[in-house]
Amino acid sequence: MLVRERPVVVVVCGCPGAGKTTIASATAGRLGIPFLTRDEIKTGLGLSSACVAEDGGVRLERDFHVAGGPFSLRAEAVMVDAVRLLAASGVSLVVESSVLSHELLAVLLACGTRVLAVHVVAQEAVIGRRLAARAAEGGGIDQQLLSLFQRGEMKRSIFEPPEGVDAVVEIDTSDEGVPATETIVAAVIALVESQRAGGGMRPSEPARNHRVQPAGSWRPGQSVESLRRS
Repeated sequence: MLVRERPVVVVVCGCPGAGKTTIASATAGRLGIPFLTRDEIKTGLGLSSACVAEDGGVRLERDFHVAGGPFSLRAEAVMVDAVRLLAASGVSLVVESSVLSHELLAVLLACGTRVLAVHVVAQEAVIGRRLAARAAEGGGIDQQLLSLFQRGEMKRSIFEPPEGVDAVVEIDTSDEGVPATETIVAAVIALVESQRAGGGMRPSEPARNHRVQPAGSWRPGQSVESLRRS
């Protein structure tokens, strides 16, 4: 029986300093699928318009160092376009961005993808220490983010996934250590299994309350080669 291709897109979101990139990169590596991150796209845009400084280093435009500025907005638009191309071509992938925007979600749903939102969180004290360590290295954007965090302008609720996704997994990175991707992989496999069984969520079903159970054939540490062959 022919099964219509429905990519699984894992969107990793959360407050700066929560550990999104670590979780997203580990998840993509575990599943063996592409990984897109807005921060790297932004850096690529910055390099394209950079110049060489007197000391031989690369000098980025001033706007690059503005959190939420023009380069950030362009990077978001480029990322959405890239996701649209990949998802419409039937490619499953991992996307990392602080916020799962309504624009990105609309593109994913229009492409018929199954969307797993991974909300990465950590204790406020842990996030504060991480942001302070980054800011101490002299990064202008990191200093801006630390200031916003200290003023209480980066509440956890801002970064929560919106309604409309197929499933939500919350990962707490407060304990540091090796990224725990087992729960994410289990949720991905459960979405794949639901497609094969002809199941899945009804459009009217609240996604936030949907609990994905691991597929019966999966256990922590198991190879995901079977998923790659699906």
